[in-house]
Amino acid sequence: MRRIFLDAGAAAGESITFFRENHPEADQFEIFCFEPHPDNIEFLKKISGITLIKACAWINDDGIEMHFGKLKSGSVYSDKRTGRLSAKAKVSTIDLAQFIKENFKTEDEIWLKMNIEGAEYKVIPHLEAEGALAWIDRMYVKWHVSKIPSVTIEEHLKAQAMVPDSIHKWRCDDVLPLVKK
Repeated sequence: MRRIFLDAGAAAGESITFFRENHPEADQFEIFCFEPHPDNIEFLKKISGITLIKACAWINDDGIEMHFGKLKSGSVYSDKRTGRLSAKAKVSTIDLAQFIKENFKTEDEIWLKMNIEGAEYKVIPHLEAEGALAWIDRMYVKWHVSKIPSVTIEEHLKAQAMVPDSIHKWRCDDVLPLVKK
């Protein structure tokens, strides 16, 4: 059995640092980071012991137009209220469900941290539809419904309901809970 930490929306590696400094068994995990923002990729290249995937965690491998802003931020949603999005570019994407199913086994221990700036409202239903959500042992999600006007409360509640109660949820901006309660 492998132990896997998937960091979807790795940004500049803050969650990796926090995970390594605060989880007593972090050295037993393989770490995979998904990040499309070119500035953040440069930071992530300097972190040892990770597998860097220079792509947006998404529902297919076709690529997508992403909106970028200041402070190394970005979103697939042009109406995101934070991050001062002002530029756009097509970025590579990776089908997260397929990635999980092609690279791991159901008996592997998989933790998924997801801070993907609204894309969670597409990715979580896709993980569920493809059967990959059941492979996740712990899941930490930063929800963005309040920051993206085009995401409805219904979409939010539907995606949130797909994350089973047995999977831990990350709902705080700066806290990544690391130990089962």
